Amino acid sequence: MSNADEYIQKFKELEAIVKDTFGLNDWDSVTNFLSKRDEYRPFREEIKYCQEVRNLLQHKQKIGGEYPVEPSREMINFLQKTIDSLKERKTCGEIMVPMNRLFYRKTSDSVKGTLGRMTKIPTGHVPVLDENGKVCGVFTAVSFLHIIADKKGEPLGSDYSFGDAKNYVSFEHHNSEVYRFVEKDLYVDELKDIFEKTYSGGKRLAMVFVTSNGKENGKLLGTISPWDVLGK
Repeated sequence: MSNADEYIQKFKELEAIVKDTFGLNDWDSVTNFLSKRDEYRPFREEIKYCQEVRNLLQHKQKIGGEYPVEPSREMINFLQKTIDSLKERKTCGEIMVPMNRLFYRKTSDSVKGTLGRMTKIPTGHVPVLDENGKVCGVFTAVSFLHIIADKKGEPLGSDYSFGDAKNYVSFEHHNSEVYRFVEKDLYVDELKDIFEKTYSGGKRLAMVFVTSNGKENGKLLGTISPWDVLGK
């Protein structure tokens, strides 16, 4: 098999997997679609160039039974790497911080006792779970400041729990931040789209909760921060 034949075959394989993965129509341009996606933007010119070469090979007549150009091995390898990246898409369940590594609190836990732990753990957002393991709020430094301000100098007792502070940790109390709930099978590149839409709407997506049903009433399985997504 010549490089040209292998190249055409690889390009067809790329078109098939992109259309199947993202639900594109037969008439949609695969290269235009990929070049607009965030993870493929650095390779936009290479993708378009591959399309031009493919068009030349497939739509122009051969001269003397030979193709007008012979793609290099590097071009074929580029198509294969792109195919592999689509086959190996990571899910939210693969990059999340699971429960056995996650710092979280229950509604019965002490707020005062949590503060000392927070200074030793690199997180500014602590999920608060109810008795069924569902997220009922998030404890942050801002939450604590509001608690202290409203108590007007009254000491924070060790028996003051997150159940007592439910109004301060509720999602409604976090006006400047947004939290999302997703299923573990959601692909990371689809989660990136959620991040982009949230930021374009003028909101800051502080944390993503991966739950058993992808909804707020589902049991928490793990969390994903913006840094987890950017790192993948």
